[in-house]
Amino acid sequence: MNNELRSLFLAVTGLFLIGQVHDARADREFSQGEFLTVVNQVTTGEGAAAKSSDKLAEKSLVATGVGSLAELRFGDSSTLRIAPNTKLSFLSKERAVNLQSGSLLLNIPSGNGATRVEADGISGEVTGTTLMASRDPEGNFSFVILETAGTAKVSSHTGKSSILLPGQIALVRRSDGSIRIFELNLDAVVQFSPLFVSFASAMPGLEKVMEVAGGQAADVKSQTKSLLSYFEVGLKAEDPDKEPLSILFGKSADEILASKNPFLGELATAAGSEENKDSSYAANVLGTDSKGGGITDARQPEGEALAAKSNPPTDPGLAGTDTAAGGGDLSSTDTAAGGGGGGADTQAPTPPVNGGVASNFSPATPF
Repeated sequence: MNNELRSLFLAVTGLFLIGQVHDARADREFSQGEFLTVVNQVTTGEGAAAKSSDKLAEKSLVATGVGSLAELRFGDSSTLRIAPNTKLSFLSKERAVNLQSGSLLLNIPSGNGATRVEADGISGEVTGTTLMASRDPEGNFSFVILETAGTAKVSSHTGKSSILLPGQIALVRRSDGSIRIFELNLDAVVQFSPLFVSFASAMPGLEKVMEVAGGQAADVKSQTKSLLSYFEVGLKAEDPDKEPLSILFGKSADEILASKNPFLGELATAAGSEENKDSSYAANVLGTDSKGGGITDARQPEGEALAAKSNPPTDPGLAGTDTAAGGGDLSSTDTAAGGGGGGADTQAPTPPVNGGVASNFSPATPF
């Protein structure tokens, strides 16, 4: 009799545990999304206007118009922000976001399993992280790991793949599937991207993102790394990489080309990419002095004198809003890091943005 009771107990316990595992797996799915924020023209499905508190089923297309934004929360507590001019959908069990165009910002709490952003054969996959992704009309793709305790990988449609570390961006070209990896200036991202500055509340995971940004700032301050322009990492004006970058920052391609320091890197290895090994890049990458052959990088840090000059945008609903950092013309931005060629910037910290986080985060000055 005791054996029968023991067997019955074990059977009931087993069924209970199976149910618990099933529930845990269900919690790790994206499941149904709920709109937390809707700004201007946001549609779902066949064009129905989205409203706050509306539910979004998997495979249902979300589209944002010009100057439009959306924010969703999923059943696993993941938070998704959608930039202007973006189209995407999601798959629940697969934990995948299909990005057709535009850009997104996604925070995934740890313990939810791997999440993937797909873009017509190109993908980025990561566990427990805050990430960004963008795709231009030609299919060029960017994937950014802002912070993660797990592993991240980006894969192209040609079978190439690369591992990403926190603070890095992968630029994937549709034409040949090549993948270029760079370190992205996270201060610039947080202070300029509409996915951060155009929402009233702080993005979940922002504290961890700023820890990575703080590490970048320490590297810049110690001169371990320098702030680098688009050209100084070996990219060219005719390269398609500026397009997904411009979508990510909410700026024009010309502004990306003129920006002073969207990247970081060691001067000796500034080209940083598996593709950019041609010595013809040396002059742009290293800033070589033709007379003496030395490095003439103007953005070497000056300790605590470095400070950002970015104020919160005047219109939180629109990308490309003028800021105190030079308005829409980032090439005219004067920063203590040498962006405008002036002296040290002693401006006091600007009013808080991003839900109360001050915008003068660190010496890794944006643009």
